[in-house]
Amino acid sequence: MSGDKQASEAGRLRQQAEELELQAQRADPAEREQLMEKAVSLRARCQELGGRESATMDPM
Repeated sequence: MSGDKQASEAGRLRQQAEELELQAQRADPAEREQLMEKAVSLRARCQELGGRESATMDPM
């Protein structure tokens, strides 16, 4: 996959993870756990695609 495609895919995955985290805040405890697991999985995939640059936290 090219760098631009990876960056685009990483951004899409990051956005999906954020949406799942927001949904989890309003969900019941059982559903919250499932949504957060999916969000963590998406963030892990995002990091695989983009490396450190795809992380949401600023390292500085």
